[in-house]
Amino acid sequence: MSINVQGIQQKIQPVVNKLSNNRYLKAMMGGMMAGMPATIIGSLATLLKSLPIAPYQSFITSHGIDKYLQLPVILTTNILALIFVVCITYTLAESFDVKGIGPAIIALVSFLVLTPLQTAKTAYGTDATLIPMDWLGSTGVFTALIVAFVVGRLYVAIVQRGWTIKMPESVPPFIKDSFASLVPGTIITTIFIVISAVFANTPFGSVHAFIYGILQLPLQHLGGSFGTLVFVAILSQVLWAFGIHGSMVVLSVMMPIWGAMDAAQLSAYSAGKPLPNIVGMMFFTIYTFGGTALGLAIVMLKAKSERFKTLGRLSIVPAIFGITEPIIFGTPLVLNPIFVIPFVFGNVISLVLAYVSTIIGIIPPPNGIGAPSGTPIVLQGLIAGGWRNAIFQVVLVILWVVLWYPFFKIADKKALEEETVVVQQ
Repeated sequence: MSINVQGIQQKIQPVVNKLSNNRYLKAMMGGMMAGMPATIIGSLATLLKSLPIAPYQSFITSHGIDKYLQLPVILTTNILALIFVVCITYTLAESFDVKGIGPAIIALVSFLVLTPLQTAKTAYGTDATLIPMDWLGSTGVFTALIVAFVVGRLYVAIVQRGWTIKMPESVPPFIKDSFASLVPGTIITTIFIVISAVFANTPFGSVHAFIYGILQLPLQHLGGSFGTLVFVAILSQVLWAFGIHGSMVVLSVMMPIWGAMDAAQLSAYSAGKPLPNIVGMMFFTIYTFGGTALGLAIVMLKAKSERFKTLGRLSIVPAIFGITEPIIFGTPLVLNPIFVIPFVFGNVISLVLAYVSTIIGIIPPPNGIGAPSGTPIVLQGLIAGGWRNAIFQVVLVILWVVLWYPFFKIADKKALEEETVVVQQ
């Protein structure tokens, strides 16, 4: 059995390594994580604005505080595409050893060049040019990804060919960097102006509408489906079972799709509109908390073997905060046939129950609020959905305990026998 497992691992490891080390996927993941503080700020503002406490709501509404709490949402979640295009371009260029903020600034300008403008009359009767926010938030995320990749790669190619203005060494670095970006910026911006003009004369009207209609919307329909949810959950845990960081591999692909869906959730929730999605990054996160290993940590507290009893005591507190690596590698769960069933299918069972419960109205869909990493279970559910989601997490923990228990008893009995043999010797 171990030979077969190792053989399978050797076959899939190179493919997974190639995927997880892909420069563009890493830049996308790194860029989105770099933009996480802004999304958390927007989430916290939404939480403060939407607390379902009648006296509190009456107070912030009567004093106009709700309008100011909406500002962080508008200027974070509703301009998520702008944040991503800057962060991802910077991360991608840096991976090619091209330092500086120049590529990110050019990507921001290029993204805005693709964005159709509007005109309106001001209070003084003059014309004002406006940038509508229609494409700056969740609907523009895929355009932001494409612009970041194209601009980042073009900028690097131009710099590597030496098509830059070189200044004497005596010139301060910030001036040298500004002039170094001038030629790449002019070339890239010109290209995007041409692209914008071409799409403006098509039935789509803009690159944003084209990418959203042809790419983003179909991918969100596919990524938000029940089948995709189950497939992602199984694939992630199967990779983990073979010693490969399945979450990193799978979520690097799903992050732009589910991230955009969460942003749409948060925008709708903040505006008091119906939530458009069920599945998203937060749905996956709150109902697969720590890969269900918290249930195993709880079971270990009643272990008969000293090995597992000690591991349970050491890992229970981190597991409550979603840190389950001590359990995963300390048990171990990877390459361990005893635990393969609960390890692989625990997430799937949890997600299926959560999906069905959401469909029939037992629990509401997650509101898109991104609870910070390390938020303990129950509090995470409370933030991301409400009290019913938090209670549902408690139900899931009980389910996880029941699921892990019979398989743990086998492992615990084996460990106890090994300890007894050692003592007798």
